[in-house]
This record gives sequence, C-alpha cells and structure tokens, in this order.
Amino acid sequence: MDHLKRTRSAIALGIGVGLTAAACGGGGGTSSSGGESAAGAKGGTVTVYHVNDVEHLDPARNFVTDSNMIGKLITRTLTEYRYDAKTKKIVLEKDLAESYEASPDFKTWTFKLKDGLKYEDGTVIKAADIKYNAERSFAPDMAEGAPYAHEYLACPGYKGPYVANNNGGKGCTAIEVPDDKTIVFKLNRPVASFDGTTSMKVFAPVPQAKDTKTQYDNHPVSTGPYKIESYTRKKQLVLVRNDQWDAKSDPIRDARPDKFIFKFGDAEATVDQRLIANGTADQSSLSFAGLQPENIAKTNQAGVKDRIVEGTDICRRYIAFNQQKPLLKNQKLREALYYGLDRTSYRDGRGGERLAKVVDSIIPQDMEGYTPEEHFKAPPEGDQAKAKQLLTEAGYKGEKLTLSTADSGLAVKAAEAAQASWKAIGVTVEIQKIPGDNYYSTEQQDSAAADLITAGWCYDWASLTTIVPSVFGPDTTAPGKAAQNNYARSQAGWDKLAELSKETDKQKLESGLSGLYTEIMTSAPIVPTVQDLNVYVVGSNLDSVVTDPNTGGLPDLTQLGVKKVS
Repeated sequence: MDHLKRTRSAIALGIGVGLTAAACGGGGGTSSSGGESAAGAKGGTVTVYHVNDVEHLDPARNFVTDSNMIGKLITRTLTEYRYDAKTKKIVLEKDLAESYEASPDFKTWTFKLKDGLKYEDGTVIKAADIKYNAERSFAPDMAEGAPYAHEYLACPGYKGPYVANNNGGKGCTAIEVPDDKTIVFKLNRPVASFDGTTSMKVFAPVPQAKDTKTQYDNHPVSTGPYKIESYTRKKQLVLVRNDQWDAKSDPIRDARPDKFIFKFGDAEATVDQRLIANGTADQSSLSFAGLQPENIAKTNQAGVKDRIVEGTDICRRYIAFNQQKPLLKNQKLREALYYGLDRTSYRDGRGGERLAKVVDSIIPQDMEGYTPEEHFKAPPEGDQAKAKQLLTEAGYKGEKLTLSTADSGLAVKAAEAAQASWKAIGVTVEIQKIPGDNYYSTEQQDSAAADLITAGWCYDWASLTTIVPSVFGPDTTAPGKAAQNNYARSQAGWDKLAELSKETDKQKLESGLSGLYTEIMTSAPIVPTVQDLNVYVVGSNLDSVVTDPNTGGLPDLTQLGVKKVS
C-alpha cells in the first residue's frame, strides 16, 4: 500500500466544529482466525513487511498514514483516536492528558497531564516538552508535518526554536506552561474541536536536550509502549518494549507483543507468497500492503481464507492538476483530462473490484455533505469524444505532461492506466516515479512538483472541515500561496472559505462547505479516482487483527497479539 496524506482537523482556515467524541463508523474488518482476545497473553515478535520506509517518525513531521500507525507505538499525544472494532466507531480518548477544558469562546484550551508519565530513559515528561515540540513545527525543516500549531496559535513572526534569539527567547508565547503538568494554548480563533487537533503528533512531547533536529527522525525518544532498538533506513526498524511506559495510563495501546520488526523493501508479490504459504518464519507476520491482485483468487483456499482480514477506510484517491504549470492554467485542458481518464482502468490498475472502487468525489459517499457529481457527469470509463473536443478547444498541441506517483507496485500500475487513458485521447504523459518515503514532501515543493499529482486524502472525523480547506484552501502563513496539501495549487473558493471560517453554526458550516466543494469542482482542479478496499492475509499465529479505517485501513498494530509465544 502506498501511503496517503491525512488530516486531523481543518488546515488552512482553522474551521472547527464540536465533533469530538465519536467519529465515523464502519470499515474495520476482523480476522476470523480466533485465538486470544486483546486481554490475552503477552509476548512474542511480530514482523511487519512494508515496501517503503516511512517518511518520518519525528512527531513534528509525522503526517502520513503508515508512519502514523508506527508512530502510535512509540509516541503518545495529549489525546488520541482509538478504533473500537465492536462498535465500529472511532473514539477520542485522553492519552497523555488527564483532563482538559476550553474557555466559552473555544480560544483558550487548558490540558492537565497524567501522573507518572516518563520517557524511555526514565526522565519525567513535562508540559514544557509538548510546548517545545509544537514550537519545533514552526521551523522550516519541519514543514512536512501537521501545520496546526502555526495555524492555530498566535505567534506572529516566530520561526521556531532553532533560530537564535528568536522572539526574544520566549518561544511561542501563545503556549503557556504554568507548571510541569499544565499546558495552555491561546488560539488565534475559536476552534471547538481543538481536543481532536491535539491527537496530532505535533502535540507530543520532545525533550529539548535530546532534540537532534532533522536527525531526530532516526530515534525519537519514546513515550509509548515500545522504543527503537535499531533503525537502518530503507531496510529495517526494530521496536522493543519500553519499560518506562505505564499501561494503566494508556487507553489506546494493548501492547501485547514484546517486539515489532519492520522490514522495508521486499516486493509485495514476494511478501504475498510468504504470507500465503504461512511458513514457520512468517506465522507471526503481516504486511502494510494488501494482497496483490494476482493473489486475490487464493483467498478462498483452505488454510488461507481463515487468515483474511478485510476492511475499508475513510480515504479517497485523486489526481490533482497543478495549476502552477502554465499548461494547466487552461481549464479546458483540465476538463479534457477529467473526461479522458478511464477510472475503471485506473481501478483495475489498483487491483480490480475486490481492491478498489471508483468514486466521483473525495467526500465519502456515507458522509453528510456528499452529493453525486452532476456538473461533468463523466461516466466511470470516461468520455473520449468529449475529451478530444475539449482538447481542441484548449488549443493543446501535444505538449508533454508529467504524472507523479509513488514507486510501489499498485500505484505505478494505476499511473500506467491513467497514462494509457490520456494517450488514447492524444495527450502525452510521462510517469515520474518517486520513492514512497519522500513522495509527499517532494510534491509539496513548488519547484519539484509534477504537472499531474497522484494523491489521496483521509479525514479524521466525519466533517467537511477536515476535507475542503485542507485540499483546496490557502496557506494562512503565506498569503496567496496554496496550503501544503493543495496539490492542485487551486485558488478557487478561497473567498468563500474565508467567509465560512467565521461560521459558528455547525449545520450551516457543513452545508456551506458541501456547496463550496461542488462549486470548486466545476473548475476541475482534481479528478477523484478510487477508494481502496483492503484485503490482507496474516500469519496464523496472530490474533485480534483489525483494520483501522482512521489510519488508511492499515492493520491496527495497537490491538493485535501473538497467539503462541515461542
């Protein structure tokens, strides 16, 4: 599975509503292999295969589904989301926070830490460490991470802790630490859902004495049940138990295995064969990549079908048309590309009907605010005649466009399907493969971004505030510039977004964003493609395996266990 960008709150305009207790439901499949419950025996080693290394483990930079799942094992935040497989709901829990409260205007939030919290080296976790990590996110080197601290906190001109005498040495004065267990956030606008925002890794503690700046990625100091024993980039990450972690203080992580070994770089097809064969070495193994299409038929085999875990997620894939590029400023060309894409062939590239489903919106169909696409009405297989007509109207003369994709198997196959679709209407497209461990950080750079950008987006709870501003809005720290996840670099709807940022009525806000999404899409900034359907085969010695729809549909490493410990 090539990973997806995700959000935890509204990015560019700080739109926030009170959706904090239970979020979206559905999606988490469970293994039928039986075995111990989550309260069962502890011990054993779990191996996780992943075709790519993760982008970032540094909590100030961790903002992608796969690194977020691994990050849950080593990094705790003020709050955190837990997927409840029994109720099929995503629930917000207090993680490091013992309690919190907001002022009536939702502009001041005060969090109290739990007792006895420690880092892996036994030193006490202090509120000042959370302040410090949030301040780190203001530094340019941390720009790939969640932008919520510098979006929501009133620290004008602050450039992070690495600039000498920055802000008179006071740091971000919108974060106050009256004592070691209390942290107060002074927001620059009302955000009723800020307790959801503090589930982001940017609101995890980092001890200043252990900060190695960009090298902190290689060994963030653990606050979770596991710590890094060794990490060889692009090869292997080994996590072992953190004996300073207090299980009684943690409502998120069962932490049953003794060790996790993440192996990077093995081809998905090779991993499939190992997991299907269920040899001794892989009976406690799983993969972050779902089954490859050619192996789906094997899911009904004896000895395999009872080890299948399925589920959906909240993410939607799309291709963005980068309007910083001169050719793509032409709306007729963007519309031609929209009509010219055969999304059924794109779906087949992503594995076929068992592994992907064609969508017409990046708003999930079961979410309030979704409406079927009615402006273009392009059929799933595209409309070549309409596309060719629009190419003529656009004055397209055969100029080459680049399409970026992560370099993993299904992502490349889908990109090749898109390339073939556009070739059939007369558009020349060259595929640019980028290593998955720095894919999004590359496409966020204006100078490096492709013409056509393969992307995906996952909301964190069922609100359009976590979709529309993030994917289409401006960057409020740099006027006139698109938000870091606005890969289309589209400015459509910015004025309306600014108006909606002042709306405090939840229903009016959601309705307004739904209408704005429809309006923005008439300018064809992106073309929605597919929703992933996740099918995993897991080793026979694993149990309590569920997929977490809130983390890209990946297997939830916080809940699983090993049946028999050797």
